Amino acid sequence: MQITELRKLGLTEGEIKVYSALLELGETTRTELAKKSGISPSKIYDVANRLLEKGIISSVKKDGILNFSPANPERLRDFLKQKENEINEERKTVEQLLPMLLSQYDQTKERTDVEVFYGWEGLKTAFVTLENSMSPKDESLVFGASIGKNPEQADIFFTKHQQRLEKKGYKVRIIFNEDIRARKDRYKYYIKHKKHEIKFLHQETFTELYIYKDRVLFLILIKKPIAIMVKNNEVVDSFRKFFESMWKLAKR
Repeated sequence: MQITELRKLGLTEGEIKVYSALLELGETTRTELAKKSGISPSKIYDVANRLLEKGIISSVKKDGILNFSPANPERLRDFLKQKENEINEERKTVEQLLPMLLSQYDQTKERTDVEVFYGWEGLKTAFVTLENSMSPKDESLVFGASIGKNPEQADIFFTKHQQRLEKKGYKVRIIFNEDIRARKDRYKYYIKHKKHEIKFLHQETFTELYIYKDRVLFLILIKKPIAIMVKNNEVVDSFRKFFESMWKLAKR
C-alpha cells in the first residue's frame, strides 16, 4: 500500500509529500524539508502548520531555527478519532437543524407551481410523486396514452408503473390512442381489473396528459421523455372537464 492512500484520511497531496519527506529525513529545517518534499519554501510553513494542527508532525525551535519532525505514526489513530468526533458533532447539528430545514423546504415546495423532469429516471420521479399522493379512494385520469417514440422502453416503464399502481389501489380511467390496440401488453393490466376503465380515441400524438388530485402531468413520450408537472387547482379543474368531454367521444 502506498503512502498516497492517506488521501482517504483527508490529507492533501502537499501534506502527504511533506509527511513522507519527514519520515525519510527525521528532524529537519524548513529549507531541507522544502527540497525533499518538492513544496516551495514560501508554502512549506502553511502545509506544515496544517499537519501540526492535525498532530501528525511536531516542531521545535533550535538556535532560533524552526525544525520539524514526524510524529509517531500511531498519531494517525488519534487524528481519525478526532475526525470521528467532528463528524458526530456535525451529525448532531444536522439532526437539530433538519426539522426547521424540512419545514422551510415544504413551504418552498408548496409555492412551486411547475416542475420539469427529463429522461426515464426523471419520469419515474414524477410518476412516483403522483402515485404517492393517491389513496385507494382516489381516481387518476389519463388522456392520449400512446405507444411513444421508444415503445420497448415505454413497455418496461409502464409495467413497473402498473405494479406500483396495484399496491396503491386507486382507480384509473385512461383514453388510449387507437394505435395502441396493437400493443396489448400496454393495456391488458387495466382490462383484468374491474376497478379501472379504458377507452380508445383516433388520434396521433405522443403527448399525454395525467390528472392526479391537484396536479396535471404533461408527458412528451419521445426517446428521451420530458414531463412537465403543473400544480394548480384551476388547471386541474379545466383538464378534468376536457377529459370528461373526450371520455364521451372515446370508444371501448
